[in-house]
Amino acid sequence: MNKKNCLSIFERYISGEALPDEIKELKSFVENNAGLNEWLEEGMEDSSDSINPDTERRMLENIRSRTDYGATLHAPANRKNRNARLHLRKTSAIAAILLPAVMLCAAWLYLKPRQGASFEVSANKGEKASLTLTEGTTVAINSDSKITLPNDYNRKNRFLKLEGEAYFDVKHNPEKPFIVECEDIKIRVWGTSFGIKAYGNENHISIVLNTGKIQLTTPKEKIEMAPDERVLYNKTTQRATREKVNADDYTGWRQNRLRFENESLETIMQTISRMHNIDIVFESPHLTEMRFTGTIDNTSIKSVLEAIMLTSSINYRSNNGIIYLYR
Repeated sequence: MNKKNCLSIFERYISGEALPDEIKELKSFVENNAGLNEWLEEGMEDSSDSINPDTERRMLENIRSRTDYGATLHAPANRKNRNARLHLRKTSAIAAILLPAVMLCAAWLYLKPRQGASFEVSANKGEKASLTLTEGTTVAINSDSKITLPNDYNRKNRFLKLEGEAYFDVKHNPEKPFIVECEDIKIRVWGTSFGIKAYGNENHISIVLNTGKIQLTTPKEKIEMAPDERVLYNKTTQRATREKVNADDYTGWRQNRLRFENESLETIMQTISRMHNIDIVFESPHLTEMRFTGTIDNTSIKSVLEAIMLTSSINYRSNNGIIYLYR
């Protein structure tokens, strides 16, 4: 029985019009369908455009509660370093364990995929998050950042979108390249570790390659990157520049270490503001264009500001949880 016939019987079953032989055939299809079992084991949650979201959620919870299976996102209470880990618990002979009603719920979700469905994992200001994808790729997500994955991730390809900053350690799979989209650029990798900084309120996107290889596609060119290279993409001109760097300097934010290379004070303060979820105000607007180069191992607000004060005429004061910068 093909999916179309199965779905037709399912809909008649819901309305109470299915014949006993049809119900038996439907249950047999669910129990013996390898694709459905694989779908459940991959943890994908496809659903219909018309199905009520609350109904879908209850159906999925019912499936998981009866099979000890699911995709679970754990977020410890420590807000300063929230680790969100997506993991799967496989189970054997899923179809044999499911009760008939739950089997039919699974069939509905499997047979009626929702086009464009996706889920998000994010870290708020002052937080970080970590994520392990279904195929083993790990992602560290920096403050005020978000990744969006389609619900069919890793079924035909590995594709996700990033807003903000993240570090990826990609599981090698030559059959399914890993693709990250950031605004109008795409990064294509095979088995690689790299960092991307792509905040919407900044004019540049930074890509740093630690290991492996990357193919970066912009509206105007394709760039092959080698380890310890950094590409800086200008959103306005759509031009990219490449330089040799120590890649660890630019992905050290995972260990609360920051590297600035001829960065404006405005950009530096945006980074510190996101990390600590604190407002920073320039009382002297011209200070925003001052530029600094260096590495800061202790990223507390006080350490950063004192390091800047040592090399400039800038001072600061704090009032009601807001940092004010002035000459």
